Amino acid sequence: RPPPPGPSQVVPASGMACALQALVSLAVTVGATARNPFHNQRFYVNPVNERAFDSSIATAGGTVKRNLRKMQKLPSAYWIDKKSKIWGNGTRTVEGILREAASKAHPELVVFMWYDLPNRDCDARASNGEICCTRAHNDLCDYVAPGDCSAGIEEYKAEYVDRFVAVLKVFEHKLPVVLVIEPDSLANIATNTKHPPCGNVATQTAYKEGVKYAVDRVTSEVPSVSVYLDAAHGGWLGWENTMEKFMRIIRSMDLPLHKIRGFATNVANYQPLGIQCPWCPDQGYRNGYCMNGKHASDPCCEDPCDMLSQWNFGNNEL
Repeated sequence: RPPPPGPSQVVPASGMACALQALVSLAVTVGATARNPFHNQRFYVNPVNERAFDSSIATAGGTVKRNLRKMQKLPSAYWIDKKSKIWGNGTRTVEGILREAASKAHPELVVFMWYDLPNRDCDARASNGEICCTRAHNDLCDYVAPGDCSAGIEEYKAEYVDRFVAVLKVFEHKLPVVLVIEPDSLANIATNTKHPPCGNVATQTAYKEGVKYAVDRVTSEVPSVSVYLDAAHGGWLGWENTMEKFMRIIRSMDLPLHKIRGFATNVANYQPLGIQCPWCPDQGYRNGYCMNGKHASDPCCEDPCDMLSQWNFGNNEL
């Protein structure tokens, strides 16, 4: 995957970035009848996160102290990257977070990052997961071992997806919940197939079957939960050829798109949000509004990551 222009951040989105303009139409079509789950909601702030700021605030002063106090009250999404984070007391688990958020006088919205596929993070392998298609001697995943990942997929289904769905069902209709499904995964197997860990049949099978099973289970059994598929960011899928590869993966999976709220970008690795440009296709799905120096003075054509010179029209995420 292309290197990020900065540290990662979470930006749930109700549609695709400008870099995926063709898929925006799809997202709007399938989610047009659903309400915006973020509109007029109070966002949950985890007390564990709040307490993590206390020591820094105690030793800071002036502007830094004031900014830290503001940050302390900001909500965030919660990465559920281990099976052990699903059930359990305390606000480090799905169960605990949902229980506390639902107990408020006005139940608060919670966003979870659903993230535990077999052979997770096949390209960078910076966040190797706990579920493997084949386990190597060092107890990490062997990303290039042959096979169909049947055991890893079954583990993911039974011990992660089914358990996650079960806890969501306990709290259905008690509070608003949003899921962002498997960041990086489908983008990796769409664009990084020449890298053996991502091109491996086992990894490809695990990601496609795993994501489909997860989306099918959530949308059919807890339909009040809003589901977003991860779609990387414009600095990754902003080229027309990479976007088309991603779209082909989506279309091949027979997903219940009419039940999916939309797509999330800028979740793992990101670029500036920017300002949305007018849609001005110059070939296929590519927006040529800012290409070749056109409209250079328009704020929407600002290009801090130098995407346009590389013929990537995803110079911003809007």
